Amino acid sequence: MAARLDADPVDTRVVKALGHPTRVRILNVLRDRELASPVELSAELEIPLGTVGYHVRRLEALGFIELARRTQRRGAVEHHYRARQVLDAGDRSTEGPPRPATGRGAEAVAVTHAAQAALARGGFDAILAHADRHVLTLDARGRAELERVLTRWQATVERIASASATRIARAGQPPAHTCAAVVMCCELPAGFDED
Repeated sequence: MAARLDADPVDTRVVKALGHPTRVRILNVLRDRELASPVELSAELEIPLGTVGYHVRRLEALGFIELARRTQRRGAVEHHYRARQVLDAGDRSTEGPPRPATGRGAEAVAVTHAAQAALARGGFDAILAHADRHVLTLDARGRAELERVLTRWQATVERIASASATRIARAGQPPAHTCAAVVMCCELPAGFDED
């Protein structure tokens, strides 16, 4: 369950971008608007300007947003950003041909596509939506404990889905919710930036 996956540069950027709820909120706003400045994002999201500025810089560095315009405001320059279409799996910003995803690597690509679709359609705005990320440093015992927890989690999710499918079939009604429940555990490359 705690599989070792080779790090794909695009997948790493997606994890970094979607790994913080403020970044997801900023991307959701920029998805719905042509341009927005950190000042506008701060007011709309009710988040301090310094916090928004930090996450805007991170999203720009990761290639998810780009500076589109500078506007002179009261002796200062206001920067306006727009979202970039970089979540497409075909967009490779690194050198060399993309490696085909196989096995559990293909599952990671499927997770990336599900996150991309949810982000594009506001799926992270739902009450049930949750995105969390923890970078862990584990010894052998910790890794074994984590593997047991992930195995139990998978069994619990499958039991919930099976019982729900039975109730839906009995009621003859369409499902009330379609969601992706995702936990990823992978080896990170040396020097991975935790921001």
